[in-house]
Amino acid sequence: MLQKLSITALVGLFSSVASLVNADCTYSGGNYYCAQTDAIIYSNVGLSATYQDVTNMDESSCACTQADFTSSGSLAPFNEELSIHFRGPIELLQFGVYYPNGESNALKKRSEKQLIESCNEQGETVVSRHKHQHKREVAVEYVQVTSTVYVDGNGQTVTADSTNTVVGPAVPSAYTKVSTVLSSSAQAVETSESQSSTSSSRTTSSAAAASPSSSSSSSSNTNGDWSRGSYFVPGSTSNCTFMNNQGGTAGSGVWSSCFGNSISFAASDGVSGAASAQALGDVTIKSGNEFMIFSGEECSGNNGDCGYYREGIPAYHGFGGADKIFVFEFSMPSDTSGSAYNQDMPAIWLLNAKIPRTLQYGDASCSCWKTGCGEMDLFEILTAGSDKLISHIHDGQDGGTQDYFDRPTDGTLKAAVIFNSSDKTIHIIEVDESFDATLSDDVVDQWLSKSGSSAALP
Repeated sequence: MLQKLSITALVGLFSSVASLVNADCTYSGGNYYCAQTDAIIYSNVGLSATYQDVTNMDESSCACTQADFTSSGSLAPFNEELSIHFRGPIELLQFGVYYPNGESNALKKRSEKQLIESCNEQGETVVSRHKHQHKREVAVEYVQVTSTVYVDGNGQTVTADSTNTVVGPAVPSAYTKVSTVLSSSAQAVETSESQSSTSSSRTTSSAAAASPSSSSSSSSNTNGDWSRGSYFVPGSTSNCTFMNNQGGTAGSGVWSSCFGNSISFAASDGVSGAASAQALGDVTIKSGNEFMIFSGEECSGNNGDCGYYREGIPAYHGFGGADKIFVFEFSMPSDTSGSAYNQDMPAIWLLNAKIPRTLQYGDASCSCWKTGCGEMDLFEILTAGSDKLISHIHDGQDGGTQDYFDRPTDGTLKAAVIFNSSDKTIHIIEVDESFDATLSDDVVDQWLSKSGSSAALP
C-alpha cells in the first residue's frame, strides 16, 4: 500500500535500509535478504487500535458497509480468531493447534533486555522494519496485467466489472533468484533434522492421526500441560475445516457479479470446491492455488459469535485465544513447469478470520484487511524460485526481519508458532519434536528459550 510518510518515518526507513546494507545483506527483486535463521522472535506485539469491520454486503448496490471496531490487549489483533492460509507449491504433512491447560507455566514473561541478549547469542543482530514487497501491496499490478475474472455457479468464467478490485495475490515485477550471501554466524546455523528428512519418512506420524471428523472441539487427553485441540494429517482431520475460494461452483458457498466467489468447502484435492467438509488428501498443491483451514466449530449465525459474514457461505470459527501454538510440517517443492500467477512462490500465512468470511480478494471496503485487522506471514517466498522464506506482520504495527528460513524443497520443515501474551511475543521456530496429543511445559519452554532473529515492533 502506498502511504504518506512523515519525516520521522522516512528517517527511520532510511536508517533501516542503511543498517541492512551494512549487515552483509543481499538486495533482490525489491527485497532485502540477510542471514539464514531457524527462529524469529517478534516482540512488543499488540496495540489498542480501531479498524473498519464489515457490517453488511449489499448484492443490489455492490457496496459494503463498515463500522469502527476496537481491538485491544496483548498481541492484538492476533488475539482474535485466525484462519490459516496456504499457497502452492506446497505439501502439508501435519498441522495442529495447542492450548494451555489451566495455568501453564511455560509462558513466562521475559524482559526486552533478555529477548535482545537471546537474539544476539548467535550474532544475528539485524533488526529491520524495511517493508518487503508483499503480495497485497502490489496488487494493482495484478489487476492491470490480468483481466480479473470470476467463476459463476456453472463454472463458467465471468469478467468482473469496474466495481471489483482484486487485492492480491500479486506478481512482483522482477523474478530474480536471490544469491546467497551469509555472514559467518549465519553459515554456522545447522539444518534441522526435519529439513533433511526424506519423503519416505513423512508418513511416520500418520498413525497418530485423530478421527476423520472435523467437528471435534478439542483433544480429550488433558494429561499434558498443553492439549492439542485441532490436528491434521493427509486424509484425516480433527477440528479442522478445509476451505478455498470456489464458492458457488460445487455445492457450497456463493457466487455473485458483485463480489465474485465466496469461500467454500475444499475437496480433498485442495483445489476444487465441495458440497461438504473434506480432509485434504496426500497431495501437492501446485503454484497459484490456495486453501485455508478454519476450526471445526460452525458460527452460530450471521451477526452472532463470528460477527458479520457474507450470506450463503459455510461460516466457521477461526482459532482464537491470546495463548496458543500452531504447529506445521510441510514441504515446498520447486514448481517451474507452469505459468500460474505466483508461479513457484509458496506461502503460509495467518489472517484475521473475518477477512475470508467476507471477501479475501476484492473490493477493499469489503474486508477489514486494509484498516489493520491483521495478517501475519509465517513463511513466504517473495520472488519466483527463491529458497528464502520471509516472515512479516501487516497491521497497525507493521514490521519484521529480513532474516529468512531455508525453504524445504527436499524433505520437510517442522515448525511451531507460539503466541505468548505474557510478554507480548510471537515465536516462529523450527523444531524436531513430535506433535503428540499433548505438549509438556518443558518442551514449550525450550522452544521459547531458543535464540534467533529479532523482529521488534514499534
